[in-house]
Amino acid sequence: MFPSEALKVKLKDDAAKLGFDALGVCGAHDFCEGDAARLRAWLADGMNDKMAYLARAADKKISPSKFFAGAQSAVVVCANFFRPSSETRVALYAQGGDYHEVLLPKLEKLAEILKENGGEQKISVDSSPLWEKMLAARAGLGWIGKNTLLIRRENGAWNFIGVILTTLFLPRDEPVENLCKDCDACVRACPASALSADGLDARLCVSNLSIERRDELSEAEKKLVGARIFGCDVCLRACPFGFGAPTAKIKEFQKTLKLSEHPTAAEISAAAEGTPMRRRFK
Repeated sequence: MFPSEALKVKLKDDAAKLGFDALGVCGAHDFCEGDAARLRAWLADGMNDKMAYLARAADKKISPSKFFAGAQSAVVVCANFFRPSSETRVALYAQGGDYHEVLLPKLEKLAEILKENGGEQKISVDSSPLWEKMLAARAGLGWIGKNTLLIRRENGAWNFIGVILTTLFLPRDEPVENLCKDCDACVRACPASALSADGLDARLCVSNLSIERRDELSEAEKKLVGARIFGCDVCLRACPFGFGAPTAKIKEFQKTLKLSEHPTAAEISAAAEGTPMRRRFK
């Protein structure tokens, strides 16, 4: 059994060995009313588009303890997924191994350390109602940018996030300053003008339209998507903090795709194997 400070050091050391770029800890308490009100307003305005599950899970986003009763701390990790790629029709995050499958066993190894020290845990890798990016910001791993993503000084928005809720109390990290300030590069770069002071309007977002939508797109929506096949990286690429980002440490996130100029459905389906693209192209 480790004292809490030593346990946190152990988690950070092991996370680095597993290929994570950073680990932070925050409390698992409810988000403030201001954050909750902004989420409710975003949903009330229909900015979640067809993603009804976001509204159904809103109470668990606002209150992590409703997702895992007894949680005291959130252990949050970031994994950089940047690498150079000339294939811009597929979002960079989707060109390599499926991050759900890659990160889960790594998080399970960290959770085992917590279990050995008397904790009960629940893991999430973009697979639960948890407000992962907000927990990451609370844990001092970065700040929420105007593109609504977690921004880190070291690599901009090129981050996968994983969370372990635990019943153990661990020393907290402090949030960091939001350094976006007057920069609005991501807002200006968005090809669909989907970003504003109110957040991301998924009804316009190319990433949402090309990934989440299952019904037929309107002619205007098809024009927004253009030649993109799966997702959109424009707001990530526009962020100055992402310029010169290092290549991902985890080998599965170092892979890239290169599709033909006019790929067939069979070519896309083959390329999707083992990647997050499988959810749309099976």
